[in-house]
Amino acid sequence: MKNESQVNFFSVLGGFLFGLLIAVIGGYFVFALYVGGKRAQKTRSWEEVPCLIIKSGVEEIRPTPNSPMQYQTVIEYEYTFRGVTHRGNRIKRVEGPTSHRQRAEQKLADFPAGVSATCWIDPDAPQEAILRHDSMAPWYTIWFPGLFVVGGGGIAVRALMGIGTLLAGKDRS
Repeated sequence: MKNESQVNFFSVLGGFLFGLLIAVIGGYFVFALYVGGKRAQKTRSWEEVPCLIIKSGVEEIRPTPNSPMQYQTVIEYEYTFRGVTHRGNRIKRVEGPTSHRQRAEQKLADFPAGVSATCWIDPDAPQEAILRHDSMAPWYTIWFPGLFVVGGGGIAVRALMGIGTLLAGKDRS
């Protein structure tokens, strides 16, 4: 016959580790969403200046001979910040290729060559400029992984409460 206190000990330990794992994974995603939201918020404090779109187009990229075609937006604009002329080449802070040409073209629809636009400049690093702010969606969705932190923490705490029951059972022996 199995010793009942051993089964309870491993149940308590397993429950605690399981809850802790869920809470840690949820915490990782809460942190990642928080950092993404902070980055998106940061650009909203940058200085707004007029700029002129010099070049606007879509470049076809095939990273390897067997990979599908990818499309990268190519944009270049000129702006003057504190008396110094700079050139920028980003629409948002993070840009990447897409497998859909129409998406790349849609990103550039508001920025054809020769048009004036508004760009935001990092006052601490004037060579950093963007034409659009990133979404604040990470902060709107941070609650979801937060549920895993709370739930996992609850599982871990409930498992630790089982230690008291386990110790009380040993005192009776």
